[in-house]
Amino acid sequence: MARPRKQDIQNANRREELIIEAARLFRERGYHGTSMRDIAAATSMHSGSPFYHFATKQDLLFAGVRDGMLNCLQAMGRLEPADLTAEDYFRQLARTHLGFLLGANAGVVPMVVDEWRHLAGDQRQEVLALRRRFESLWQAAFERLQQAGLARRADKEACRFFLGAMHGIRDWYRPDGPLAPDQLADRLVDWILRAEDQRVPAP
Repeated sequence: MARPRKQDIQNANRREELIIEAARLFRERGYHGTSMRDIAAATSMHSGSPFYHFATKQDLLFAGVRDGMLNCLQAMGRLEPADLTAEDYFRQLARTHLGFLLGANAGVVPMVVDEWRHLAGDQRQEVLALRRRFESLWQAAFERLQQAGLARRADKEACRFFLGAMHGIRDWYRPDGPLAPDQLADRLVDWILRAEDQRVPAP
C-alpha cells in the first residue's frame, strides 16, 4: 500500500471529495463493486490515503449519508410552519427538498436515497432514525394540508408516494432542461393539490 501524502491527510476538502467520488462510483458500479482503492484512484490519492479519513468503506458511506441527510433536514427545518399557510409551507418544503436532490449536493444523493441500505449495525439504525425524522416532517405537512381541506389523505402511504415521486425526478432531470428545480417542485405540489377529487371541505 502506497504511503499517504501529507496533503491527502491534512486537507479537509479531500474528505468531501472522497465522499462525492464514492457516491459516483457506487452509482456506476454498485457499492460492492467499488473498492477503497477505486475511490482513491478516482480522487488521485495514494491507495492508503482514504483510510486516514475513513476506517472502512462503510464508514465512508455512513458519513456521506448522514451528512447529506442532516444538511437537507437543517435547510428544511429553517422553514417555520407558523409563518406560512399550509399550502405555502408544503410548497417551500418541496422546493427545499428537491433543491437538495438536484442542486449542489446532488453528488451525494445516490448515497442518501439508495446506497444507505448497505449500512449495518448502529450506523444503519442512526440513518433509519434520520429517515423517520424526514417522514415525520413531511407527514405533519400533509396533515396541515388535510386540515385546511387541501388533501384527502395524510397517512404514511400518501407521504411515501409523494416522496417516491420526488426522488424519481433525479432519474430524468437535466440541468439544461426547460424547468428549474423550483418549477418542478411547484408542478409536483400542484399535482397533489389539484388532483381529481382531492380537495375536500375543511373540518
